Amino acid sequence: MVSSSEDRRRPVRAAAEHVPFVVIPDTPSVLVTVTDSAFREVAHAMGTIDTVLPAGIYRIEQRFGGAVESRFVEVGPEPFTERLPLPGMPTPTPVEGTPTTRGDHRAAAVRWSTRTTYGEGAPTLMVLIRNLRRGWQLDPYALEIAGPDGRPVDGGAGGWEPSGGEEWSAWSCELPPGGYRLRTRRTPADGLPLAQALHVLEGWTTLVFVSNGPQGPQPQFASVQMVRHGTGWTPADRAFDLSLEAALSGLRQGIDLVPTRHLLELVRSGNDNPFLGIVGAHALLLHPDPDLREIRGVLQNLVHLADGHPDIAALCTLIGEPVRPVVSPPMLAASCRLLVRADTADPGVLGDGSAAESVAAHLVGRGVWTTWLEQERLPEAGARGAAPRAGLDPAAPGDAAGAGRAKALDPVDRVQRYVREVAGVEGRSVDDVLSSMRPKDLCRRTGMPHKAVDRAIEELRSPQGE
Repeated sequence: MVSSSEDRRRPVRAAAEHVPFVVIPDTPSVLVTVTDSAFREVAHAMGTIDTVLPAGIYRIEQRFGGAVESRFVEVGPEPFTERLPLPGMPTPTPVEGTPTTRGDHRAAAVRWSTRTTYGEGAPTLMVLIRNLRRGWQLDPYALEIAGPDGRPVDGGAGGWEPSGGEEWSAWSCELPPGGYRLRTRRTPADGLPLAQALHVLEGWTTLVFVSNGPQGPQPQFASVQMVRHGTGWTPADRAFDLSLEAALSGLRQGIDLVPTRHLLELVRSGNDNPFLGIVGAHALLLHPDPDLREIRGVLQNLVHLADGHPDIAALCTLIGEPVRPVVSPPMLAASCRLLVRADTADPGVLGDGSAAESVAAHLVGRGVWTTWLEQERLPEAGARGAAPRAGLDPAAPGDAAGAGRAKALDPVDRVQRYVREVAGVEGRSVDDVLSSMRPKDLCRRTGMPHKAVDRAIEELRSPQGE
């Protein structure tokens, strides 16, 4: 018989021993966090977790893009292995295995990325609107594609191919290379028409996947890919598609959601899809200490494949590569900001008088894509017999140069307002502020291209500027 003293000296093995603990998410782009019963974090990693833990109750949380899911598990004396299904993040692209994928949506993407709904030839641009949930009303003609001058090029309702059940609507056409606009066909209720940048590059087809929500199409949450002209979209590599969706979600939130090694795989895959490389490079820049040498190597390959794409030109300015003046707005807002920064240091990076320069001066914060207020379709502030709309202030009396401009929207007035506010706060004259602040500083502080800043300074220094 064992004495009570001997029993107290015997180790309690189940409580003290550690066992192998392995958690394998469905894709490497998932952030996994494990906490114990006291809510202390015991493991944290992008992708697979392989560690040892004592027996007990644990909470496994996984984050993918904007989706978060968690579960409680019990670990006993035996090795623990758990495979995690993909978190339920909706994706504009019909990626297989996601909760919003549909076989008919994938078939539509495959078909209309090689066949045109409008015109003849192999398409160079495809836009696919698709319902993420059955039962939501989908207006198959809600979106419109316009050229650089703002005129529609999609043929109206007759250019679109809707599905019989109103679960998707496709448009595809062989358009010349250059910049285009994606916008809603009807003017929004607030009267401020927004446009989103698209770009068509010779030798490639740009594919735009737009989700339809309860309030209609959501182009601000679109996903974009590029494929070689004539090859069409193929849902071949699910891991790359998921990494792209996670990287886009990270760009929207301004945080790093994809591990570096997977981002490098993403950017190196540009041979088949240059836009993967573009998004991957921007995602790498979210890291605390991005490796510009790695990005340089990627960009050299992208320039060889897709020379002339404004988003690639924007990335080239970051590493000091010379670029031709950019005349078409880039698709990513992050690219647009890079071009504005480069134009500040080297005026002319944004082509003078170009669409790219105008768009950069009228950007609005609306997700990850370059989005701006279309000046051609704006209601005229202070027009005869018309009351100013909300957010549109008529020109101030005595401001002859700014007469008729919408103060809240015009880039020159925005710069002037900033200078006057600084002068008011610091108790100085406008001339004093301008003398102590270089044009480059004004560009950086206001986010405006140099043309708008130069004009604002000129008007402020004129006799009517004060």
